[in-house]
Amino acid sequence: MNIPEAEQSPDRGRAELEAVAWFTRMNGNPSEVEKRDFAAWLKGAPEHEGAYGDLSRLWATLGPLTKSAQTDRDELSGALERIGRYRRRGRTGAVVAAIAGCLAIAVTGAWIWLERPNLLQDLSADHVTARAERRTITLADNSTVLLDADTAIMDESAPGMRRIRVLRGTASFSVQPSDIPFVVDAQGGEARVFGTQFDVALVDSERVRVTLASGSLEVAQRAGADKVRLRPGESVEYGATGLGPVRRVDLQESLAWHDGRLVFTDARLADVLAQIGRYRQGRIVLIGAELGETRVSGNISLENTDAALAAVQASVGFRMSTIGNRLTLVRNN
Repeated sequence: MNIPEAEQSPDRGRAELEAVAWFTRMNGNPSEVEKRDFAAWLKGAPEHEGAYGDLSRLWATLGPLTKSAQTDRDELSGALERIGRYRRRGRTGAVVAAIAGCLAIAVTGAWIWLERPNLLQDLSADHVTARAERRTITLADNSTVLLDADTAIMDESAPGMRRIRVLRGTASFSVQPSDIPFVVDAQGGEARVFGTQFDVALVDSERVRVTLASGSLEVAQRAGADKVRLRPGESVEYGATGLGPVRRVDLQESLAWHDGRLVFTDARLADVLAQIGRYRQGRIVLIGAELGETRVSGNISLENTDAALAAVQASVGFRMSTIGNRLTLVRNN
């Protein structure tokens, strides 16, 4: 597999990662449905067949040591261990060593893509929650922050300054009153308060949503002069196109994640799946931008993501297949 090339296209890179996931599943004990889904994936794009063929040839070159099938959680780590044993046994001719190294990169890259896609971001954060974990932290000024699952923040506070940067996910702030403003920074905008309770959610890579539960809150973007002041029960989004309109929201619905539930009305399917993904091991991959824009409503528990996905699937009617309990593909029927 021609993996670590700077000029490699994003489509090719993604195809190679998906090929590793499919390869481990198809060399295990795939069901008939998975076999059909694999055949559909293989024909879905030219780079799929090329990436899977490259991986198959590399794996075959490694010989008998690659024949033991792995299951679910141990598939990727088991593959790396076999490669390590192979190299330690001295069968490290120049060609085979290069192949083993290349495959190790592919498998490691697939593991990171599936399990720790934000690894570098986590290393720079002060507080991080794992998938399916919610946690409350207390800051130096006794303000508290409830972190949703798969959330990362940086504490940039200093004498005379209270500032938190949200790197990803969703956080709920209960701010102690003070003469020093409390500022939450997220993707080029900020929420500024002196004492209140509010949520900041990075909806995706381009949108931030701020929701006020109590008190008063000012939201502004650093790149422009626009700013809005929220009242309790109001929410605003901002992004590359600037500040959006202030909207009235149902706080019971908007803050339901505090109690491990997801309540949504006329929401984008892509946003709902992203939130479920924060509580699930591996990755949910939505295939098709049009499907992602489908509007859906519901009230589901995040404690059981299989049941949550099944409920959304019953509402929308999409097709879903899971590879090795780690990669879930969602696409149109």
